[in-house]
Amino acid sequence: MSSRNNSQSGFSAVELLITLFIAAAFVATAYQLYSVIIQDGEGARQQAKASNIAYDNLRRYSPQATSPCSAVTPSPTPAIPSGSNLPSASISVVISCPYGTSTGVTKVTATVTYGNPQQRIVHALFVNE
Repeated sequence: MSSRNNSQSGFSAVELLITLFIAAAFVATAYQLYSVIIQDGEGARQQAKASNIAYDNLRRYSPQATSPCSAVTPSPTPAIPSGSNLPSASISVVISCPYGTSTGVTKVTATVTYGNPQQRIVHALFVNE
């Protein structure tokens, strides 16, 4: 009787295919996660830019809030800065008297609308003089 040593070195083709399939699943999952993170990061960047623009305009036009309260149209007309890179962006600033003209409280509201689908950032400030 002959005794053969059936020891095997290396991997079989089936083992390699299974390993490659699992590795491909991990790579595909990692790519999808990376894509979601990049998209969310861009959305957060746009939201931060819009918030900064609204806040800057709020501070710029708040001195126009007068006492006694009078609803006025801000001058000059508010505009989105050219370097903001916000898609389809627009801004409106409203100076109003939320509690009537007899009170000394004026409300300044800055609203930035941007993106597709449209998103809004609103900042408001009450001025009591």
